[in-house]
Amino acid sequence: MQIPHAGDLVRVRRIRWRVVEVRDHDSCQVVTLRGVAPPHSGLERRVLAPFDSIEPVASLGAAPRFVRAIAWRRACRALLSADAPPGSLKTVRSADIGLLPHQLEPALAVVRGLATRALLADGVGLGKTIQAGLVAAELIARGAIERVLVLTPAGLRDQWTDELSRRFGIRAASVDGPLLRRVATTLPIGVNPWITLPIAVTSVDYVKRAEVLPAAAACAWELVVVDEAHGVAGDSDRRAAAQALASRAAYVLLLTATPHSGDRAAFASLCSLGAVDATPLVVFRRTRSAVGVGTARRIHLLRIRLTSGERRMHARLSRLGAALRADLGRDFRGDTVLALSVLHKRALSSAWSLARSVERRLEALSATDAEDRDTQLALPFDDVSGDLVRADEPPPWPAELRLADAGRERRLLTALLEAARDASTSETKVRRLNTLLRRTREQAVVFTEYRDTLMHLQRQLTRRALVLHGGLARGERSAVLAEFGETPGALLLATDAAAEGLNLQARCRLIVNLELPWNPMRLEQRIGRVDRIGQTRTVHAFHLVAAGTREVRILERLRARVADAGADIGVVSPLDDEEIARHIITGDVSDEHHNA
Repeated sequence: MQIPHAGDLVRVRRIRWRVVEVRDHDSCQVVTLRGVAPPHSGLERRVLAPFDSIEPVASLGAAPRFVRAIAWRRACRALLSADAPPGSLKTVRSADIGLLPHQLEPALAVVRGLATRALLADGVGLGKTIQAGLVAAELIARGAIERVLVLTPAGLRDQWTDELSRRFGIRAASVDGPLLRRVATTLPIGVNPWITLPIAVTSVDYVKRAEVLPAAAACAWELVVVDEAHGVAGDSDRRAAAQALASRAAYVLLLTATPHSGDRAAFASLCSLGAVDATPLVVFRRTRSAVGVGTARRIHLLRIRLTSGERRMHARLSRLGAALRADLGRDFRGDTVLALSVLHKRALSSAWSLARSVERRLEALSATDAEDRDTQLALPFDDVSGDLVRADEPPPWPAELRLADAGRERRLLTALLEAARDASTSETKVRRLNTLLRRTREQAVVFTEYRDTLMHLQRQLTRRALVLHGGLARGERSAVLAEFGETPGALLLATDAAAEGLNLQARCRLIVNLELPWNPMRLEQRIGRVDRIGQTRTVHAFHLVAAGTREVRILERLRARVADAGADIGVVSPLDDEEIARHIITGDVSDEHHNA
């Protein structure tokens, strides 16, 4: 069978089509068709040759058509406007976007050959998705690329496919398990379904799976976009998957508003993602004040005085820590110290959450099969679509935190559980939060790190609250966000795992953090849900800090990490109103590339 060419008129399945493009693969060709007559006019379909019969249709050729001078001049103007000079952008004119000048710079750098690997690290809400979409649209329009893969948190897949389609006319598939299975049923055995999806958006947590990654990596992706790229920094299976996919791509875009958390090793890991040989990383780092957009931001640190019951709980937790330190001696370091810190974080999140952790540990001590349960792997059988995020689930009891004397450990834990249960009946942070929400009387988003704290908080608040966490499927998540956007004065309780990339600036300007995270850039990401382009009011962020506890030391460490990040790349502090001084990144990035 003769392989058609773009523009040919063909007959497939007794219907006439115009060939849009033909992509060659090892044993087949993917042919994109567009209908030329009703009822298929304008519809696009893809078929596989030689498995589908594609018959050429003889064309009579186009006869000259005489038109009036005004129509001729209009056609000439259209041709001239569509013919962009070298180094300029072709797709901006037709894109459905209100562009700001800074958003053109990455695409200009790419089409001029100044960048093949770029880090878009603008402040939150400055349109990094639009900038990446514009780069993709320009490369596709020039015929430089055909295959694009976007790696993103699960909750942002639909947002990406909608933005690409609505703003740039790029039809992308939101890829998950069910979609791949449907595609596979239409293909001959042995054909990789990924090759039929030229523009794919998928969850990084889905594609990293051992049964998914080899098939995705077998395709030659020409542009790989990693959204919320700070989530794939460091030594993790997420980073390994992103590196496997990006290292073979001709173009790589890394998107994150918070590239540097004060951890220089993690920042270096992020900057090396997708690196091949000496390919430089071009960095675009602009703040809202630098580009002249945005409103004022106010940070409020509310120091909370704990009740006697809460202080007793923290004291008994410290007593357990002292016993572990004495029992382990020199082995009390590294992972053990970190594991104990997790328990303190649980106590700062809520007394109720700490009580749940202690209860589970006491149950494990009493169970004869505790070791088997502790080592059982959690397999994603309940998450075939890759929608769920487990990062906000209650952490298991750290294996390092155990005393040689199980009886003594049980007595200390029982005393701690009693204190935590007593403190949970009247938690100071919950009372203060209820007061704050009652006084503001407007939409607000309250963040907490743990899913069980979120559910407990929903029961304790005097206002009805919607919840958004990593255990919600795509439809449930969409319903929550729709109700929040449509309900005046609505309250949303969210975890970091579920809130990445949300655009809530249209109705909301108030963020409350129930407890402080270890990573200061998590605070910036949270505030960034409402401090974005389109926000017209002053943004307020409230951080609740328990006085006289380890949370004060966490605040001091957060300030130190913000200062380190500010010294390297310049950041906006999520802990203060003022902005940290900005600096140009050095190292892999030359001044020429930084200023592109």
